[in-house]
Amino acid sequence: MKATANELAALPTASAANDALNPYKEALREHFPTREALLQEAKQQTKRQRLLKKVGAGMALSLTLAMSWVIDPVWHSEDMRTLVGQQASYTLKDGSHVALNTNSVLVVEQHLYSRRLHLKQGEALFTVDHGWRPLTVYANQTQIRDIGTIFNVRNTAQGAVVTVVEGSVEVRTTHAQRILTRDISVTTQAGMISESRCTSANIAWQQGRLVFDGTPLADVVLELQRYHRGKIKIADARVAQYRLSGEYDINAIDALIDTLPEIMPLRVARQSDDTIVIRHH
Repeated sequence: MKATANELAALPTASAANDALNPYKEALREHFPTREALLQEAKQQTKRQRLLKKVGAGMALSLTLAMSWVIDPVWHSEDMRTLVGQQASYTLKDGSHVALNTNSVLVVEQHLYSRRLHLKQGEALFTVDHGWRPLTVYANQTQIRDIGTIFNVRNTAQGAVVTVVEGSVEVRTTHAQRILTRDISVTTQAGMISESRCTSANIAWQQGRLVFDGTPLADVVLELQRYHRGKIKIADARVAQYRLSGEYDINAIDALIDTLPEIMPLRVARQSDDTIVIRHH
């Protein structure tokens, strides 16, 4: 059925229809971005993602470095030991030198940011090659931090004896802290630090000597025992109080023991198991 001329005239023209839709188009544009706007937003989002990746990578690196400082992992470790009566010298990977006295055990740990040496038993003289990584020696609840020095550390049953030969060190315990300089010696015990006489006897072992200066025989025997495989016993309390002075060869302990009856009123008996018994004459 064909439309009449009047009906055709009543239909809106394309132009009129567009004009009528314009307000709706404008409203839609406000809610839906154009193609150009979408492309621009995509570029901005890509930039933000790249920036976030860079920031994230930087934060991850910073966190890794921070954690490594806190954890300070070990990258190299080695044990150094001497037998009873034996002495030995070592050069560490950082150029520092260690001389171990008789019956000593030293664990050397090279950490990423520090150097840590654990004197498990015995005695050692440390000559430190200085670098950006600090060096610390640990001995029986005593911490000795090198500041620039040569120093001797002896691990004892009660704590440690620290003697500075050159430079200075910082000594720490659970309850005390002290800076030591040249020719100062301290003894640590029960978390405390007490100064003791700094004599040549403290490092005489480096020259192969034992030095006694009015030392009670009980203490002399304790020192001799460090270099002697067999047991040395004092069977009489009176003998323990006798005193000994002089310098003796560190490699002639048996000769020294055999000489004692010539300078003190005592007897020395040797048993089949290499035990030596000292008693009053």
